[in-house]
Amino acid sequence: MKNQTERKVMYIRDPVHGNIRLSELQEELIQTVEVQRLSFIHQLGTTFQIYPGAHGMRLSHALGVSYLADTIGKHVLEEMKQIPDAEKASIRKLLQAAGMLHDIGHTPWSHTLEPLYIEMNGADHMDLVADLVKGDATINIRGSGRIPEILRSHSVDPSDVADLIRSSYSGPRYLQQMIFGEVDADMLDYLQRDFYFTGVAFGHIELDRIISTMRVVDDKIVFLIKGHEAIRDFLFARMQMYSSVYLHKKTRIVDMMLLAAARRSIIDLKEIDDFHIMTDDEILSFLAQRSEDPWVRDMAWRVKYRQKLFSQVFRIDAATLNDSDISFLNTVSRSGETPAERVSNLALKLSETAGITPGYILVDMPLEAVKVSEERFTKLDIKYLDRSGNILPLKKVDPLFAEYLSQAHPNSNYLTVCCSPEIKDKVRKACEDLFHTAAMPLFPRS
Repeated sequence: MKNQTERKVMYIRDPVHGNIRLSELQEELIQTVEVQRLSFIHQLGTTFQIYPGAHGMRLSHALGVSYLADTIGKHVLEEMKQIPDAEKASIRKLLQAAGMLHDIGHTPWSHTLEPLYIEMNGADHMDLVADLVKGDATINIRGSGRIPEILRSHSVDPSDVADLIRSSYSGPRYLQQMIFGEVDADMLDYLQRDFYFTGVAFGHIELDRIISTMRVVDDKIVFLIKGHEAIRDFLFARMQMYSSVYLHKKTRIVDMMLLAAARRSIIDLKEIDDFHIMTDDEILSFLAQRSEDPWVRDMAWRVKYRQKLFSQVFRIDAATLNDSDISFLNTVSRSGETPAERVSNLALKLSETAGITPGYILVDMPLEAVKVSEERFTKLDIKYLDRSGNILPLKKVDPLFAEYLSQAHPNSNYLTVCCSPEIKDKVRKACEDLFHTAAMPLFPRS
């Protein structure tokens, strides 16, 4: 006779990974308020304004990371005969939980509005995730707060999950690398998922090949030498995605427009409490319809309906950076205590020079984005295990490719100026007058 209490196994059809069979822990976590909120947070922020198919949501990414972390863990642990089966099962639960929960603290519009959260709280969304996982914080949404209880009911320590997510795990190094490392579950999922939803084709990631060549040596993940071609394709595809999608110039412009409107409403006017727990449409609709500032409503309308988006009129190009550019950037970097103050001061000077109402000129200095992204390319700690048992770094296995990565500039601009399309000529002239020869205009005067 069939056991009436037997759990009905839950499957989810994922466009990237196919059918995913959920464990009992994954099923309970995916039904929490905190995880379900990610159904309304765009994985790629405002990128759909440039790539119309980029409407994937962070819930599917969380599911994918949980699935891949478990898949990687299962494969690697099978090679480690010294670990008892019961311990392997516990480790896999830990990885499943960290993958599923790693994004639950994201602000609306993903990374676009995170600078506001950092300004207001002195911490990023990962710190909030850790507090939510441990029960040290809750979000003001009915039904939230169950995550620590669910984890403990499956004998998973919430503190271990939080530490994995914050990259401060004190346990085996290879477990940290599976969640956030050189080639981790997070990157393997988001690259494939972002390929799918943007429609770009920079290269195929051989996921099975990468995972099947993972081994643990001296408590760290290494790759069999035969997997190098797949690793190289992965690294190249990641670089291409940064330069062509994640740091696309139009995406940066739309992000700046939304961030400027949100900063005015949230920080200056204090119109929204706990903005970080809102969803994308909730905050955009508030800005477009309910803000007391007509400029905020106008900016949000432009973003929501893709009307009169700002245009880039001036840039300092990373590929042609010279001593004059560097000197100018250093001068700008001393003009305010925070990045927000620096770009605001420069935008105000340009507005005064051009005789334009402040707010319709925006300056972007994505130096932090450049720093974060370029460090991921230049500080690669990928190791290979050759047929003789030697451990070799990437630069020994493929010195030309390693050198290529070290010289790559995923972000093409160090400074850009954009403005409302009807004032382009005035702002371009103001840039030339103010910057002189510090950088090359995007459209030189004839």
